[in-house]
Amino acid sequence: MRTTWPRYTIHACEEVSFHTWPSCATIAMMAEKDETIHLEQAKDTDEKSAHAALQQDLNDREDDQHIHLTWKSWVVVFVSCFAIMAQVFVVVAAGSVIAFIVRDLGSASISGWIIQGPLLMQSVLSPFVGRLSDVLDRKSLAAGPPLIAFAGAAISAKASSMSMLIGGGILIGTTLSTISIVQAIPSEVLPLKYRALANGFAFLGGAVGGLVGGLGAGGVTNSNPGGWRGIFWIQAAFHLATSAGFLLFYWPKQKSDYPRMSWKQYAWAVDPIGSVLFISSATLMLLALDWAGGAYGWSNSHVAAPLGVGLGLLVCFCLYEWKGRKDGMVAHVFFKGSPNFALSCFAFAVEGWIFYSAVNSVTPQIVLHLGFETNAWKISIRQLAYSISSLVASIPITLYATRYKDLKWPLVVTFTIFLIVVILYGCITPEWNHAQIGINVISGIGQSGPLTLLVALVQFTAPHEYLSTATGLAFSARAVGGAFGSAVLDAIINGKLGSTWAAKVSAAAIEAGLPPSSAGDLLAAMTAGESTAGIAGVTPEILAAAAHASQWAYTRAYRLAWWSIFPFVVIALVSVLCLKGVKELMTEKVEATVERIEKSTKADE
Repeated sequence: MRTTWPRYTIHACEEVSFHTWPSCATIAMMAEKDETIHLEQAKDTDEKSAHAALQQDLNDREDDQHIHLTWKSWVVVFVSCFAIMAQVFVVVAAGSVIAFIVRDLGSASISGWIIQGPLLMQSVLSPFVGRLSDVLDRKSLAAGPPLIAFAGAAISAKASSMSMLIGGGILIGTTLSTISIVQAIPSEVLPLKYRALANGFAFLGGAVGGLVGGLGAGGVTNSNPGGWRGIFWIQAAFHLATSAGFLLFYWPKQKSDYPRMSWKQYAWAVDPIGSVLFISSATLMLLALDWAGGAYGWSNSHVAAPLGVGLGLLVCFCLYEWKGRKDGMVAHVFFKGSPNFALSCFAFAVEGWIFYSAVNSVTPQIVLHLGFETNAWKISIRQLAYSISSLVASIPITLYATRYKDLKWPLVVTFTIFLIVVILYGCITPEWNHAQIGINVISGIGQSGPLTLLVALVQFTAPHEYLSTATGLAFSARAVGGAFGSAVLDAIINGKLGSTWAAKVSAAAIEAGLPPSSAGDLLAAMTAGESTAGIAGVTPEILAAAAHASQWAYTRAYRLAWWSIFPFVVIALVSVLCLKGVKELMTEKVEATVERIEKSTKADE
């Protein structure tokens, strides 16, 4: 017979030495002590479980507790919306007069980087900056980059070459990367039930930025050939005001949800491997696509090499975030419970493709090159049809989504409107002067839904400790979509015009009576937007024939560009149809209030 006790083994019927084995009394005392220890441990475990249950109950009560919102919360929301307004102004203002900047500085082949540069910074840095703010501190990361953008705006305003202008734009892009923060702040200082409203306010800020950007850019550019420089001085003032607003009024109760850690732990928490892979892949791919849009052909090593390496690094990034770690930049928690994160990010990328490339850049070019308007100011006035309609339409969309806690069906409707806009622009002709204004109105209505609601859907997939990271990934997807769209549409338009425009215009002019020897001078004058008065043999009839041929050459190029967007909009529409509702998540909970809250005493009861 064998009896087992802790640390001792007793063999029955065996004679044992006192020096080798304990006595029976000692064994009994040890057994009693061991039982007492187990009872104390069980009691301690029960107490801890009870305390945890009580704490969870208190947390649940706090989640549903109504927090009175004072001026502190609303001022923070206003400052965040002002920051978004300034960021949208950056993209819209310069992008809407890019043709006039090229006329002043030249270097049309790299002019795409006027938009691509800031977008590149947003694309590659938004998730990383968002992760930093989740782990470290929101306030300093919201207030610091606008100061760098101020310096970039001053450099751009004084640019003497396209390269200098683009360099300033890269610095300006640092503040665009904070979209992951400034879009998250209103969502975390207001209750979850107002998350659609918070993003609606942010959209209104962006819409005002687009409105001011379009009008301001047109106004200052129309004053003189170098008037576009005023755009960047206006930007500089906006960036300074943004930084001052966050420094003065944004005082979060705690810097982050993460405990104090060592520098090594902080470095690991921001996902250094995933960040390097993502930044490298996005930079190389966007660089290749921009070069493919004008400077080099697709088969050139400047395009093929970085594009191939970038795609390879993107695959590595996806594999690492999938298998390498669960709490990285693309945390696995985003995908639990619903497919909303992936579907929303894809739809957001398509929206960025349409807005940054087609709506913001190509549409003003259509107005100019199809002869609807002839100067920047009139083009800006015409674009009000888009800006005002998007601003106005966002209000009922936001109110509906907040009142009925329904974010899905407004998105279905607005993406359907997007599809109609693509079809209409795919059929445009130089005779659609007034019809194009109507298309602008429809386009604005379609734009108002995604920016208001897609971000809210993405944020609902993330716990608060990942809120800014998820927001940054969404806007990175949008910016990548916009940059890809700009590059692809530039390549389509420039490729089509390069093979048809000069031949069609010169043939039409010569057929109307222009001496063949003057064809080159006429093409050069039309390209630069200069007077043709000094060109030998030019008559009003010849100019009319050349202008008509030019308009149709541009029309065919723009049609092709718009039709290239069509399949992506269809897929995006299917994506939003597959979204799941978030009604149960829209509660009274405030994730990071800036209000003073009295501590509950229920834990002591």
